[in-house]
Amino acid sequence: MDELSSRLPPRALAGALMLLAAGLFPPAALARDAAGTEAPAADGAEADAWQARQNQRVLRGDELLKQHQPEAAIREAFDPIIRDHEARHPAGDTVYFCVRTPAEALFYLTGLAAAHDKTGQGRNGVALASTWAYGYYGKAFALIELNRFDEAAEALDRALELSPANSQFLTERGYLYRASREWDKMLASHQAALEHVDFSPDAQRDTERARALRGAGYALIELDRLDEAERHFRDSLKIEPGNPVALDELDYIKKLRKQPP
Repeated sequence: MDELSSRLPPRALAGALMLLAAGLFPPAALARDAAGTEAPAADGAEADAWQARQNQRVLRGDELLKQHQPEAAIREAFDPIIRDHEARHPAGDTVYFCVRTPAEALFYLTGLAAAHDKTGQGRNGVALASTWAYGYYGKAFALIELNRFDEAAEALDRALELSPANSQFLTERGYLYRASREWDKMLASHQAALEHVDFSPDAQRDTERARALRGAGYALIELDRLDEAERHFRDSLKIEPGNPVALDELDYIKKLRKQPP
């Protein structure tokens, strides 16, 4: 359906980063090991200054994206965020997660502890503020602007390694699957976003749920599952009444049903 592939407008890239900079980062890293005990933390003043520097980079990256300077956003903001976090948290026996809410942290660390109990071996887990993952997420936005979709997918996949239950990331990954016309994967990614949306911050939960419903509905149209698609778009309108994308998709479904088999 070539017509369908061109129906939706380009994704907005900068808005989510501005929301993050406005206060969705936890004020300090949530540091707990898989057993639920406090993990050693860096000196408070130094850690706060370091985190503030990363948050300022998020602001800078958002500003550069809005100015249509994606290469500068990667160079000046997102790559430095990634480099600093990788230097501070090297790969080893510890699994690092980036979280937006305490519930998300508990989900990851409880799962890690359960795996440890089941096998008798495993690694410790530490939940951090979400900045590191959003470095990859912002980089993916910038790479999409540069039409470097394979690299954008790699960046989003890395963000999802750090935050596998982040509905925002899962929805964005779904939209990249749309670009490659991988409809089953697009649907699965948006369904996963819906499954995990209760871990999203209160201020974003409804928006992320509605977006995931629309993304799943889009994939369902492509898979010729029109009844399911219609339900998803109607459910999204219960959250965001009058959303023009959902209304347009419902009109499109009507047109498809009128076509001869």
